[in-house]
Amino acid sequence: MEDKEQIRIGITALMENFWIQKKHKPNEYMLIKKHKNQIQKYYFDNFGYQLFSGIDLFKLEKVPYQAESWMGIQDFKEPIDYSIFIAILAYLEDKAKDDLFLVSILAEYVKNFFDKDLKVKWEIYKHRLSFYRAVKYAQSMDLIESLEGEIEKYKTNEKEEILYRPTMISKYYMRFFSKPIQHFLNIDEIIYDRWKVPGLEITPRMNLQSLNRRLFFSPVVYKNELTNEEKKYLNHQSFRMVDNIPEFTHLEMEVYRNEIFLISKERNVTGEQHPNQKTISDIVLQFSVFIKEKLKVLSDNEFPEFEYIIGRREFDKWVEELQEEFGQGWSKEFRESYSENVAEKVLEYLEDWKFAFNDVQTHSVVLYPPLVRVGGKFPREYIFERYFIKKIKDMSSVADWDYSLPTPIFEEIIKEYNTSESNSPIRLKNAQDVIDKYVVNKNEEFIKLNDAKIIRTIKGAK
Repeated sequence: MEDKEQIRIGITALMENFWIQKKHKPNEYMLIKKHKNQIQKYYFDNFGYQLFSGIDLFKLEKVPYQAESWMGIQDFKEPIDYSIFIAILAYLEDKAKDDLFLVSILAEYVKNFFDKDLKVKWEIYKHRLSFYRAVKYAQSMDLIESLEGEIEKYKTNEKEEILYRPTMISKYYMRFFSKPIQHFLNIDEIIYDRWKVPGLEITPRMNLQSLNRRLFFSPVVYKNELTNEEKKYLNHQSFRMVDNIPEFTHLEMEVYRNEIFLISKERNVTGEQHPNQKTISDIVLQFSVFIKEKLKVLSDNEFPEFEYIIGRREFDKWVEELQEEFGQGWSKEFRESYSENVAEKVLEYLEDWKFAFNDVQTHSVVLYPPLVRVGGKFPREYIFERYFIKKIKDMSSVADWDYSLPTPIFEEIIKEYNTSESNSPIRLKNAQDVIDKYVVNKNEEFIKLNDAKIIRTIKGAK
C-alpha cells in the first residue's frame, strides 16, 4: 500500500472515530503512528486541529465551527446524564490501573459529587436511569472494564453489584484546554481555544480552516451562513478545496449557487450519512422525488432559487399523499402510523439534515434545495405491482371479487403503466413474474387471480 493511501486511511479513521485504540483498530493505529507527522500537518493546516497520543491510542480533537442542536452523545436523553458522566470522569481521574471498584461505590461518589449544586437522588428512578446510561456509555467507550456483573441487570435492580476496573484512557476523553475551563467567559471562547486569538487578524488559512470545520461537521453549508471573509475565500479558492478534499478523504465537495456540502461514494459505517439504513431515510428519499414532481407543477421549475415555503398543513397533506401511494412498502411502524406522526418524523429528519426548517411562528415549513438533490423510488417491479393491484381494484368490469382477467386486458394494463411511468418500460415477462404470486391458473385466453391474495395486498397485510 502506498504511503499516500495509508495517510488517507489514517485521516479518514481519525475523522470517523472518537479515537483510535490499538487494541480495537490495530491496522489504523499503526498507519497513524507511521505517518503521524503528515497526518498532524494535514489536520492542523486544513482544520486547525490538534492530534494527541495516549496509552496506545490517538485522538483528534474535532471541534466544530459552532455548536449544533443535533450534537452530543446520542445515548444520553437528559441534561443530567452529562452531569453524571462528568462526575464519573472525575472519579476515574485519580484511579490507577489496579484500583478496582464496585458500581455501588461509584454511585455513592456521584451522589455526593455535586454537593448542593445538583441534587441527585437514587430513590428517583429517572436519576437512576441517567446513572445507568452514563455508566453504560463509559463502558462502551472503554473507559471502564466490567470484571463481574452486568450493567443491564443494574438498570432494574440497584442492588446488583458490578466490579469495574479503570482502563486509564478516561484521562484522554475530555478536550485539552489552554487554561482551566472556569476561566472561559462563553462558548465561543471554548470553541476558539487553541485556534483563534481574540483581536488577531483573520488569515486566508483560518478561512480555510473555518470552512472545513463547517463542511465536515454540518450536513450542508448555506452561503448566507458564511462570513464575508469566508465567502471571498470560497469564491477564489473553491477549486483548490474541490481538489484537496478527495485527495486525502473519501469525500467530495459539491458547490452550488447557494449551498455547499460533502458527498461520499463509499458507505460510511461509523459516521452519519444520508441516506442511511433507517426506514425514515427511505421515506425521505421517496418524499424528495414526490416534492420534486410537485414543485415542477407548482413553480414551473425543479426547485426555486433558494427555498420554497408551504403551510404546515399542506406539508402534512403531502406526507399523507405519499403514505397513501407508497405506504404499503414501508416498515410496519410507519405503515400503521397516522400520517400526522409520519409527517412529524419526516420533518424532524429534514431539520436534522438542514433540508428544511419548521417555522412554528408562521405555521409553515421552509424547504431547501438539498432536499431534492437525492431521491429514491421503489424498484420498478414493486411500483408495477401497486399499479396493477390498484387497476384491478378500480376496474368496473370486476365484480364480487371475481378476478378473471382476459390476457389482452392484462397486456393493456402493462402498456398503460409504461406510458405513465418515466422509468424504463416493464416487459411482459417481468410483469408476469411480478403478479405470479397472485395467479391461480392461466392460459392463452385469461389469467385467473387469487382474490384472497389480491385483497390482502390492497389492505396492506402480509
